[in-house]
Amino acid sequence: MAISDYSEPVAHLLTQGECLRRDVQSWLDYQSLGIRNADIPSLIQMATDHDLYELESEASEGWAPVHAWRALGQLRAETAVDPLLQQAIEYYDHEGWWDWMATEFPKVFALIGDKTLPHLAAWVRDKTQSEWVQVLAIEGIETLAGQSSDPSDSTRRSCIEILLEELTQFPDNDPVVNAFLIGALAELEVIEAAPLMEQAFTAGTVDEMLYGDWNEIQVRLGLKSRAEVPRKPINPQFRQALKALERLSSVPTGFGKPSVESSKSNRKAKQKQKSESRRKNRKKK
Repeated sequence: MAISDYSEPVAHLLTQGECLRRDVQSWLDYQSLGIRNADIPSLIQMATDHDLYELESEASEGWAPVHAWRALGQLRAETAVDPLLQQAIEYYDHEGWWDWMATEFPKVFALIGDKTLPHLAAWVRDKTQSEWVQVLAIEGIETLAGQSSDPSDSTRRSCIEILLEELTQFPDNDPVVNAFLIGALAELEVIEAAPLMEQAFTAGTVDEMLYGDWNEIQVRLGLKSRAEVPRKPINPQFRQALKALERLSSVPTGFGKPSVESSKSNRKAKQKQKSESRRKNRKKK
């Protein structure tokens, strides 16, 4: 898409260049550039412009989609949720772009707020989608819920209700989806979900490579102590994937190349590393 096809303030994002800081508080204030609600359609076009996604990270225009989706989050643009998740489907096998989306989309959805919930819930329920795109929606719901620790907060309650409802479908869910539903509920300390979690583990419908087994989840919920549940040795293949990731930054730095064969164990390792990092950072606040 040509620069002339974007609204004037949105076109300036083509020259902003690399996004160095990843925490939401340090994102550029896009409204200070004159970007307003009227620019939301143009921002969605930029955030889904395939020509921009083909550029390398050395090109300033290549960073425009990241700036666009961050701006959409700041503008609380509900209409951006579905196009962004659709874009994630198309770049699922692109390691560089997928890393960016997996890291930032949940933050963008949380910025948009509770207006995202009907959209995110629909994506989680859609079992025709890739499990990892469903995970993006789950993490968006979890991130939104985690913005408040007040049990009476209506948004937090709505998020938890969606996660609980989806976990009741554990016999039909992908095991990765069940793992992330359980991980989210454990992170949010939803003790009342414990019986349902146990049912899912007993049925053998949870991928235990991501958050551990039922005993490990009980430790996260505070139902068992670490002394009662010694840590299990990591699967050698999974350990190898984690070690490979540790040699890289935990935050994506470039767009990379499309993956011809995306390693499922590597993807799980990345998701586990990201989830653990987020959990540790949240405890510091």
